Amino acid sequence: MSTSVPRVLLVDDDPVLLQVLCDMLTYRLRPAVVVVHASSDDVVAKVREGNYDVVVCDLKMPRQGGLEVLRLIKAANPDQAVILITGCIEESIEQQAHNQGANAILRKPLDRDEVVNVIRSLVELSRNRAPKLGENDSGELPSG
Repeated sequence: MSTSVPRVLLVDDDPVLLQVLCDMLTYRLRPAVVVVHASSDDVVAKVREGNYDVVVCDLKMPRQGGLEVLRLIKAANPDQAVILITGCIEESIEQQAHNQGANAILRKPLDRDEVVNVIRSLVELSRNRAPKLGENDSGELPSG
């Protein structure tokens, strides 16, 4: 597993929740890089430039909801770990989110320990899945 610090992107239109999550994760995952983004606009570009281990995104947001953001992120990078958070969810939406590749769906009010444990697990999964420097797609080192 890589020893570099975990990188987490938080996407939510609620500034209070963003601040609480950011403070909690910065403290509980330390050292960590936690970046907040207050809208679903340009999330895919943010994900590409930030090289995040985990994206945590609210399901209900203006303009683009969490399912659309999930679809766009997974289209750009199928291996990107994504957690959706929501205050109210229907079983059909939860199933749709899992079918589109959500790694977890957490319900508000959020349990701090659950959030931290899920993120830690996904960071480890992300780090174990990432190709090692110098490996080609087959997992073998190049000859030469």
